[in-house]
Amino acid sequence: MTPRSQLTNDIIGPNHEGPRFSPKGFTLIELIVILAVISILVAILTPTVLKYIEEAQVVRAQEDTRIIQTMLNDLIKDTGQYPGNKLGVGFSFICGPGTQPSTPVVWCTAATARQLSNHLIVNNPDEDATVGEATDDYRPTGKFRWKGPYIQGLNEDPWGNAYAINASTLVGGNASPTWVISAGPNGVFDTALAATVLAGDDVGVRVK
Repeated sequence: MTPRSQLTNDIIGPNHEGPRFSPKGFTLIELIVILAVISILVAILTPTVLKYIEEAQVVRAQEDTRIIQTMLNDLIKDTGQYPGNKLGVGFSFICGPGTQPSTPVVWCTAATARQLSNHLIVNNPDEDATVGEATDDYRPTGKFRWKGPYIQGLNEDPWGNAYAINASTLVGGNASPTWVISAGPNGVFDTALAATVLAGDDVGVRVK
């Protein structure tokens, strides 16, 4: 009788190592179908993602303007003085860091704006070499005095532009509106200086 092992060798060969499986790659048609599905998903999701990003930027700008408004009110309460009285001749605005849009409504230019940091971070609104002067800056001593820094840092708005304040109206007895404002997603100011409501896609809050 022939042994079983011999029968196996006779049938499948003495050097047979068992079944071998080779990996099967994607065919060209399958790759085309996958890429088409990915392209469709991207086309569907991109507008939604961009919408959420823009909404998040607007929310951040709204929060930034509210924080600046609160800090300005704290500054006025602490010092008993208005930033509009500290601008100096020829200056009408206080602005944060960033690009200063110039059209269609001009809110800030280098020639007409003081730096917001010199009111809220350091006591040097006249922007000279001496900080905390008793006459030209906010009072450094006494019951009503500068008690800052009121904020640790200032950023440009989410679109790279400067937050602006029409601070010439931020003086005692002036009934005109004062805004902390961002030019918004389109990067230009649409709100008139004396406006009582925001225009276009500007983002902001009234100080008074």
